Amino acid sequence: MSVDVALRVFSAPDSSPEDRQVALSVLMERKVLAKKGDEDLAKAVRAGRDQLLRAAVEEHRPGYRLLAIAEAMRMRQVADKDGKRDIERALAPALVDELPEMSLLTRADDRANAARACLLVRQPWVAGYMAAAVADEDSGEIGRELMIVDLVERLPTLSATVHLLASAFERRLPSTEVPGDTVGRRLTRTLTKLRLAIVQSEREPGEDLGRALTGLVIDAFSRSGKPQEDKVKSELSRELVLTVHDAVRTRFSLVTDPTMYEAVRYCRRLFAGGNWPGDPKLEDALSRLIADVSEALLLLGRQGAPNQDLRAQLDVLCNYPERARGISRELAARHQELPEQVREWLDTGRMPSAEKASEAAIELAASNADASIGLALRAVREMQDALESVQERLIASLEMYDPILAPSVEQFASSAKAGFAQVTQAAKLRRLELYGTPGEEVDFSAKFFDLVGQHPRQRMVVTVPAIVRTRADGGVGDVILKGRVE
Repeated sequence: MSVDVALRVFSAPDSSPEDRQVALSVLMERKVLAKKGDEDLAKAVRAGRDQLLRAAVEEHRPGYRLLAIAEAMRMRQVADKDGKRDIERALAPALVDELPEMSLLTRADDRANAARACLLVRQPWVAGYMAAAVADEDSGEIGRELMIVDLVERLPTLSATVHLLASAFERRLPSTEVPGDTVGRRLTRTLTKLRLAIVQSEREPGEDLGRALTGLVIDAFSRSGKPQEDKVKSELSRELVLTVHDAVRTRFSLVTDPTMYEAVRYCRRLFAGGNWPGDPKLEDALSRLIADVSEALLLLGRQGAPNQDLRAQLDVLCNYPERARGISRELAARHQELPEQVREWLDTGRMPSAEKASEAAIELAASNADASIGLALRAVREMQDALESVQERLIASLEMYDPILAPSVEQFASSAKAGFAQVTQAAKLRRLELYGTPGEEVDFSAKFFDLVGQHPRQRMVVTVPAIVRTRADGGVGDVILKGRVE
């Protein structure tokens, strides 16, 4: 089609929507719309644009009205600032009420342009309409991404977005030979765009994001049945695992929530025998999530709060229980700073009993002597430092201004030092020592220190040293009394 013919077809009031679309494509490819100074050309372009905008508002055939909206948005992409504003103003009446189903448009580019029209308005119908369009979309990745990114920013939380998508998928039943595979492919592509939007957005996760993700994969197959093709199941599982990974690494508060990983358990059950397949891409994604769970176990372990449900996620992520136990035991071996009962739990996989968990408290009650000696050691260290800092100057001043008192002060200092030595010796016999020096900056560990304030950091300043019992090899063993850091 020549430019002249395209202009006539585009501007003619009796041109069919399909012919006008072809004509507009010719005009855009030849960059005719951007030409300036030709009044006849500009008049023809305006006439064609007015025909599109009129159809967008008045056309009674749903598919053609939606196509007119999409074509108007296509023109908007190459219009100047004033042209964009004119198109948006003219389209506003067409976007007040819910648009016809986006699936009426057969071309993915047309659906993407219709999605761009939805981004212009804040009507109540838009979010649900876009979620339904995402659930219906097969191959239009541009439109899918536009709508998912907008949904994440339009709704108050990530959970709200996932719930809305779940509701849309639940209502869809593709008329294909294997609908479960069709839904699986659509859901996979949806998760690919969703996880990228999660990383880029600053939206809060909201309540129960993990359960919302689980609901999404369950509801999506509630009508179609589960996917049958191994490739579909593998790719879906990979994207779901990566979605959970991206969520917990960008919203750190989620990493210790066991429900965040429940959807992964559902995906594992999709495979024959309930075992992960030997897909390298899926294995790489699972390795990332294993690292996330390991970090969560350490975070809770340092707080003395083992979580068996979270530990069980290693069994879900690993095909063999031996590997899960090996990962847990390695954590115990590498992190000596963890409380002993936590390290035992990681090593054996068994939660400490209430009696075992309170062993340190029982020992403290039964060994008041150790606690008292430790407190005395902490006190005499402070006194010793204070005495050493003032003794020489104090005695020198007394010899000059009040020499009668100088011998008494010297005797007091000597007796104090003897007392210091006796307390230190008693502590040594009981293998008691102070851990940390006031004013020293150390790595924070809940095993040794209580936190002053509400904002823990990796490096904290010791205000009160901990009282610990040393092992036979000189290493730090049990904590008798915790110190404090800030």
